[in-house]
Amino acid sequence: METLKFGINDPAPHHAPGLANVEVRIGTLCNYCGLSAGLHAIRIGKALSCVLCGFVQSLYRTTIDEELRLIWLPEMSQAALNVLVRQIHIDLQELGESVYCDDTPKKPNGMRSALYTAQRILRERGETIAERLGSSRASDLADALTVLADRHLGLQNLPWGGLRAFPTGRFYAGGVNVYDEIVSSWRGKNEAPIKEVA
Repeated sequence: METLKFGINDPAPHHAPGLANVEVRIGTLCNYCGLSAGLHAIRIGKALSCVLCGFVQSLYRTTIDEELRLIWLPEMSQAALNVLVRQIHIDLQELGESVYCDDTPKKPNGMRSALYTAQRILRERGETIAERLGSSRASDLADALTVLADRHLGLQNLPWGGLRAFPTGRFYAGGVNVYDEIVSSWRGKNEAPIKEVA
């Protein structure tokens, strides 16, 4: 298993015109969390990543502020948070609910309410990080990392403490939110070959 680190890697192929997608096998696992990479897997160096783990290392994305929020959660690792959010999104989709963190349940009863409450609690941890850093926007962190990368070697050794990346339930490919398709692929609802887009 690879270690998740905040980073600003080279632009993903789907952000560069003319680069073709590469097919990967259904059932291919993410090198970071060990779960299914699913649709729209991201290539990070030689490792293959699910979207959730890829966000953390791909802060350069033009849509990152819609896809990710920074939160303060020192009691949980980034990989554990990604696994928790993935399961929340799978369960919400199975209940016919929106997975987006700012939405409210259509039917506020039973498990739906508990899942939305869990997302709301995680989302609210963004207020703490905004107090500590002045912002909970992932693009602001990407800008800071760019400046730091120019001044310091060993960016990955910075003391990140409880800084975590909270996936909002959106992922844009070609200007379209495809996150619901990704969650369906994690649920095993997609029979087509998985395409690697980054």
